[in-house]
Amino acid sequence: MPDTTPSSKPCLGLMETAFSGNPLNRLDSARHDPAVLADWPKRPGARLMLFSGDKVLTDADGAPVWLDPGLMDDAVSGERVFLGIDDRADGAACFAAGLRTPDTAGKDLAAKDLAGKDLAATLETPETGCKFRDLRSVGMKALGSGIARDALGIMAQAKSMLDWHARHRFCANCGTPTRMTKSGYERRCDACGAAHFPRTDPVVIMLAFHGDAALVGRSHKMPPGFYSALAGFMEPGESIEEAVARELKEETGVDTTSVRYVASQPWPWPSSIMIGCTATVAGRALTLDRTEIAEARWITKAEARTVMAGRDPDIAFPPPIAIAHDLLRHWLDDAGSL
Repeated sequence: MPDTTPSSKPCLGLMETAFSGNPLNRLDSARHDPAVLADWPKRPGARLMLFSGDKVLTDADGAPVWLDPGLMDDAVSGERVFLGIDDRADGAACFAAGLRTPDTAGKDLAAKDLAGKDLAATLETPETGCKFRDLRSVGMKALGSGIARDALGIMAQAKSMLDWHARHRFCANCGTPTRMTKSGYERRCDACGAAHFPRTDPVVIMLAFHGDAALVGRSHKMPPGFYSALAGFMEPGESIEEAVARELKEETGVDTTSVRYVASQPWPWPSSIMIGCTATVAGRALTLDRTEIAEARWITKAEARTVMAGRDPDIAFPPPIAIAHDLLRHWLDDAGSL
């Protein structure tokens, strides 16, 4: 059988996946300077992206609402994270923070109420159109509203950083409370001296091919008829190629003969990097791991085009905010494969 898998030509240079394209200069060299958090929020043009839990404050169109950091000192949790400077806006310093909660406000319940419930109610009004929205819904809304892709990239950075701080307030080495350092890019334990850094969890996501067909699957979390590329977390001591082959073997029983990298995507739930690949496999016989995969099937290019066009009443693919959609689109647009 001739090799009809996607060609090995370069894969679009930089594929524009959702939540990538962050334009900020993260300015790592300045993070050690205490003035970044102490003085830079007072600079002209400085701005703050505000979260309530894992929801970000946006306008009616879903674009982020930037606030004056100086007006929010009593409202935020105190752990303001430096995102970077925006060279498109005269080097404006950009920050992210979350509203105070019972955990971050301590015993100061009045401050909690004022900063949390009352401020949120003030910001979320029909007149302003502002609302704290889940980032997934913001991403979906961006597909049709013209929200700049780079805005999603900044929101993804902010959400992942704030989530990491919320989950890592205590030292993993000795259990002592930690404090934020390096403008938000480190947590330091003063008891044992351990330093903790933001984590990003690598996930391989792959579209496997045999001849003219691609392998798609449905996990138990997905609704019936919703198929996607297969995926799984990388494990210690394995390469990307080995992770792709292992996941395909574990979940569907197929043997991988080659792997090609296509593109990557930041995925802020809470902080993953999706590593998109294609794979060639030796055969189409499937042995499913029913604890992981509810269904899997082979689909031809003609069938996939019908699904992408929304003309298949029984099958759906992930929306464009997911790299699985990009992998499928890359396959369908590749003139080097059937």
